[in-house]
Amino acid sequence: MQRTNQGQSEIIFLGAITCLFLILVHVLEMFFFGEGQSLNEISSITYQLSQFGIAMFAVIVGLYLFKQSRKKEKRLGAFEISKVILLFVLWSLFYLVLTKVAMNVEMFTGWKDFILTFAIGNAFYHLYFISVVLQFLLFLPLLKLIQTKVGWSILLVITGMVHYYFVSPVLTEGSAFLAQDGLLLKWLFFFVLGGFLARQWDDVQKFLKKFNRFGFVPLIGLIGFEVFYYMMYGTIYQEEWSLMITVPVLTISLLAIYQHVRKVVLLDIFLHSIGENTLGLYFIFPLIISAYSSVLPDAVWQKEYFVLVFTLVLGTSVFISKAVRLIVINIEGIKDPVVKTKMLNQQELGIN
Repeated sequence: MQRTNQGQSEIIFLGAITCLFLILVHVLEMFFFGEGQSLNEISSITYQLSQFGIAMFAVIVGLYLFKQSRKKEKRLGAFEISKVILLFVLWSLFYLVLTKVAMNVEMFTGWKDFILTFAIGNAFYHLYFISVVLQFLLFLPLLKLIQTKVGWSILLVITGMVHYYFVSPVLTEGSAFLAQDGLLLKWLFFFVLGGFLARQWDDVQKFLKKFNRFGFVPLIGLIGFEVFYYMMYGTIYQEEWSLMITVPVLTISLLAIYQHVRKVVLLDIFLHSIGENTLGLYFIFPLIISAYSSVLPDAVWQKEYFVLVFTLVLGTSVFISKAVRLIVINIEGIKDPVVKTKMLNQQELGIN
C-alpha cells in the first residue's frame, strides 16, 4: 500500500464497527419494546450507548480530516462541505415530513424554535451529529495551525476539561439549550482526539505492532465491567465524562484488533463494504428501522428473531446506501468525465 493511503483502511474499519454498534443498539431497543420492557429504562440505556457511538464517530471524523491535511491535499473544499450541508438539510426535511405524516408529531411551534431545532439536528435522532460536524468544520482551519505534538497534547487536555464541564449536571440541568447534544463543545474533545492520533500516527503504528496481540484485553475488560455493573445495579455505568476514558482506550484497542482482522480476507471485505458507506448508513438506518418496525408483525419482535431482523436492517441499509452512492458517482462522472477518471485512478491506487 502506498504511503498516501496509510490509515485509510483503519479509518474504514473503525467506521464499520461503529455503524454496526449503533445499528445493533437501536435494533435491540426495538426488541426490548416488543417484549414490553420499561420504556424509561431502555431509553436511558440505549441513549448512553448511542453517546458512545457518536463519540467514536467524532474520533473517526477528526482522524480522517487531519490525516488528509497531513497529505497536503485540499480535498475538503467548499464543494465537499456544501454536499454535507445539502445532505443534512434534505434528510432533516425528509425526517420532519416523516414524523408529521407517519407519526403525527408536530415539530413546528414557531419559526424561532423551528430554526433552532433544525440547525442543531433535532429533526430526528442522530442528525445532531451532522450539525456538530458542520460546526467543527468552522474551527478546522484554526486547528490545522497547530503543528507540534506538544501543542496537540495541550489542546487534548484543554478540550477534555471543556468536555467535562459541558456534560456536568450542574451546567446542563440549569439550561435546556446547554443540555442539547448538538453543541460542538460537548464533542470537541473527541474530534481533537482523532486529530491527536493523526498527528501521532507513526508512533501509534509502532505501538500497535508491538502490542497488537493484547488488543482484545481492554475491549473484553470494558465489556466485562459494563456487564458486571449492569448485573449489580440493573443499568449500565452512565457518567458521560467516562467517555473520555473508554473511547480512547477502545479506539486503540480496535486499531490493534484490526491488525488481526485484515488477515481474514472475507471479514475484511465485509467490514470494508460497511465502513466505506459510513455516512450513508448513518443517514439511512433510522429510516430502515422505523420502516421495519411498522411493516413487520409484532410476533417478529421476539428474541428468537433478533438475528433475522438485525440482518434485514443491516442488509437493507447497506444496499440502499451503496445504490445511492453509485448513482451519485455516475451523475458526477457524466457531468465531469475528469472526475470519473480521477475516481478510477484512486480506486486503482487503493487496490494496488
